[in-house]
Amino acid sequence: MIQEFCPAQNFVSMDREVARNPLLHIASTVTNKAKKKTATMKVKDLFDKRLSTKIFSVIDDDNDDILKWKIESTDLELIPDEEGHFIVIAKQSYKDKSVDCYIDIITPERIAENVIKLDSKGKVIAESIYDQENSVIPAVASDCFGAYELYYSKENPQIGIDILKVGLTKSDLITVIAEDLGYIYRDEGRIDEAIESFLISEKTNPSSEYIYRELAQLYGQLGNKVKEQEYQQKFKDNGGIELE
Repeated sequence: MIQEFCPAQNFVSMDREVARNPLLHIASTVTNKAKKKTATMKVKDLFDKRLSTKIFSVIDDDNDDILKWKIESTDLELIPDEEGHFIVIAKQSYKDKSVDCYIDIITPERIAENVIKLDSKGKVIAESIYDQENSVIPAVASDCFGAYELYYSKENPQIGIDILKVGLTKSDLITVIAEDLGYIYRDEGRIDEAIESFLISEKTNPSSEYIYRELAQLYGQLGNKVKEQEYQQKFKDNGGIELE
């Protein structure tokens, strides 16, 4: 069963659900295209040797056994904003460490369904991401719009933050990554850093008018009434509607 991540960036507020409605997202021209591909391999072979590839393209997923899917390497550094199915290097996070693994991601929905990892005996296994006791997040950032929770490691949020910060240096389409960062910082109470991230989004074409409302609320938490009112007005000027 494929279950899409909810595009909302807040679990309880209806206006936040509207905030990241993917219908509001205007796709940009993708510059992070794969330049070359190599011979095919199977998912079960991912751990046979140390691979430099970070993102593999799934070319045959007809088999019910995920480990038998056929994939080929790409030179992508970021999850691309295009239709596709990818196996992406990932990290399963703990409070004091992270363990390398892989996840499959379907774009443009940015759905993550399965985890490919080594069990305690060193055997390659595939499990549902929903069955994991610890968070599993991509080890590369995404140019593809989606729910920020994909990068939110509850055990150690800094892991996802560091991954996204690296992504900012590699992306020509930094809006999505900046917003992912902003929402994680917001949830972690790191208000100044959340504002800084959302300001990057504002400068580079925010995904929706609700980014202005995020900024208004964050400035409000700092007691900066002038900025709070400024961004509340920008929210309204860009089509934002207050919900009772």
